[in-house]
Amino acid sequence: MNKQHELPQAEDSRQHYSVPEDYFSQLEERILAQIPEEEPKAEEPKPSLWIRLRPIVYLAAVFVSLNLLIRALAPQQGQPTSSTLASAELNDEDYRSYYSEYGAHASYLEAVDAVYSEEASEQTLEE
Repeated sequence: MNKQHELPQAEDSRQHYSVPEDYFSQLEERILAQIPEEEPKAEEPKPSLWIRLRPIVYLAAVFVSLNLLIRALAPQQGQPTSSTLASAELNDEDYRSYYSEYGAHASYLEAVDAVYSEEASEQTLEE
């Protein structure tokens, strides 16, 4: 089982690994001859429309989502608008009944009547 293999002599082994003559003197010239003088410029790919608009679309989606979320969590209360208040015509009797129902003093009502009567007389004089 134990066979001894004869190994080649060192001199015979070195003969296979020899370098041709003038190899290194011409090496630089051969390498430079293989390299092109100007490298072609690589074209940068132009990004598509979707790639350019994607951040803007995502940002808009965030704002729309936040708006809907706020409206869903904090619904507006049914407060009368200025147009409904302006359409209701009130006269002096309505003011008196309003203040008398909510505990306003008679002297205050008289002062309010005096102010309104002065404003009404000034408006008639201007016209």
